[in-house]
Amino acid sequence: MANQLSDLQHLIRQLGPSIPDISSIIEEDLDVWQIIFDTGFSLQISWQEMPARVLLCCAIGKPGESQREKIFARLLNMNLLLQGVANLKLALSSPEDDVILIGEIESNTLTLETLKAEISDYLRFAAHFSELISKSEIDTEEVDSLHVMNLDLLRA
Repeated sequence: MANQLSDLQHLIRQLGPSIPDISSIIEEDLDVWQIIFDTGFSLQISWQEMPARVLLCCAIGKPGESQREKIFARLLNMNLLLQGVANLKLALSSPEDDVILIGEIESNTLTLETLKAEISDYLRFAAHFSELISKSEIDTEEVDSLHVMNLDLLRA
């Protein structure tokens, strides 16, 4: 396990120069890093030992008061639909009720290219879910199409 953490530390050092959009990487602890992008977006990467994996975490928005329950219901639905399809979970941070996206990467064969690809995929999901949260009104047709799209993913 110590070797995998050491490998991750080395990959994080290489990550900054290999992704031009990263403005800084802050090592918060031996196994936790904060990556700040040029846009101001912040992503936390952390090492988890049992089971060995890398977690990605970021705040993706806070629902407006008028749409809060509908958005929370949508997020619960998305969590169910993502099971077995993507290593992602939506959660609430407390006490602010910001929605956070948690991603998980298996660490056994992690390379710089794999880490970059996983971060890129994660950021696409974060942008998509952030857009869904920030919309002032929820279009039920769009929610239904997302539901159908995710059901198709589950069947695949």
